[in-house]
Amino acid sequence: MRGAWVVGVFLGVSSVASLAWGHQPPPRGETLLLMVEPAVLRTPQEQTHFTLAATFGALDQGTTGTVAGYGYDHGTAMSLGVNARLVFPLQGCRCMTHGVDASVLWSDGTTLGAGGESAWTRGLVDLGYAFRVELPCLRSGTRRWWVTGTLGWSGQLADAGLGDVAATETAGLNERTTASQRYDHLAMGWHLGASMEVVFDKGLVGFGVDLRDLRGLDTDQARTFLLGANLRVGVDLGL
Repeated sequence: MRGAWVVGVFLGVSSVASLAWGHQPPPRGETLLLMVEPAVLRTPQEQTHFTLAATFGALDQGTTGTVAGYGYDHGTAMSLGVNARLVFPLQGCRCMTHGVDASVLWSDGTTLGAGGESAWTRGLVDLGYAFRVELPCLRSGTRRWWVTGTLGWSGQLADAGLGDVAATETAGLNERTTASQRYDHLAMGWHLGASMEVVFDKGLVGFGVDLRDLRGLDTDQARTFLLGANLRVGVDLGL
């Protein structure tokens, strides 16, 4: 009788244990395995990046203290340049970086000096601060989209020519010759720019726009305002 009672208790406890085990929640580890984490949160900490890009674009300029016409006071020219950026990750943020931006730009009329005269041959140097933000919702594989803003100092060496005319043009030649001798000047000021790039692994393609407001140093050409737009092609290297 006592043996039967012990067996009954044992079977009852076993049944309750079996039911409890059958209804207990899965281990915590299995629950974590089922969680879906957004891709942007799974990426490693952002690296330091060095970008180097060749630029090709156009500059629209206005300069004070010049004769009217021939492209001295206002005109549009093509431009070629090189831009470099070294940006560092912001602490605690995986999609924002900031650092140093530097550019060298050259412009020489609408034909870059080929087949005609130009009012201005310009050499421009920019140095400033860059703030770079990724657009994580557009990321796909090794493709990443970036938007960058820049602000800093700009310097210009302007060499005046015979105007935006054909090489054989003789109209106003004396006036243009005098202008080409008097208008050479150095100017400094500020620049503000923005660009958008898409990076495929290490290749970079994008476009940019910028503003420059420059003041002439010891010259009648007291102010030059430049509005530029350019295409950018280069490399983006993680360091």
